[in-house]
Amino acid sequence: MIGVEYAKSLYEVHPDNKTCLDEFSLFMTFYDELSPIIKSPGIKKEEKHKIIEKSFKGFSEMFKYFIFVVIDNDRFYALKDIFNEYKKLYNKENNIASCDCYSNTKLTDKEKKEIIKFLEKELGKTIVLNEFVDSSYNGIKIVSDNKTIDYTLESRINNMRLSI
Repeated sequence: MIGVEYAKSLYEVHPDNKTCLDEFSLFMTFYDELSPIIKSPGIKKEEKHKIIEKSFKGFSEMFKYFIFVVIDNDRFYALKDIFNEYKKLYNKENNIASCDCYSNTKLTDKEKKEIIKFLEKELGKTIVLNEFVDSSYNGIKIVSDNKTIDYTLESRINNMRLSI
């Protein structure tokens, strides 16, 4: 719930949501490094602000101010959730579907392009494909917010059982 509220607030006030999403994505790559420092009760909030200010000089003032608010309200623990909710808002407004693709081997560029083309036609949205290699899959499984396409061996066997 906190994630949704903070994400909505940032989305409504930031003048350039694409830039904000890019900054947020980059910021999150440093989350694990920053987390112990920002969550430390022994470090004053002003010092935490200085760390953010020095570390993220090229970021917009609006985004840095948002991070300061998160820190000041002791909500840094919720930043991953806030980020995920922000991405959802951005994707919804821009007709983008984020799809997770699970397979037992890394997909070739050609396979990725074919999957993206198929999904764009199927979902009617621009596709961001997140690839996950997992040896437990025999085939491909694609999951979006509201649809699952399962071409794994297990799924095919289950479908055959149901038809018998």
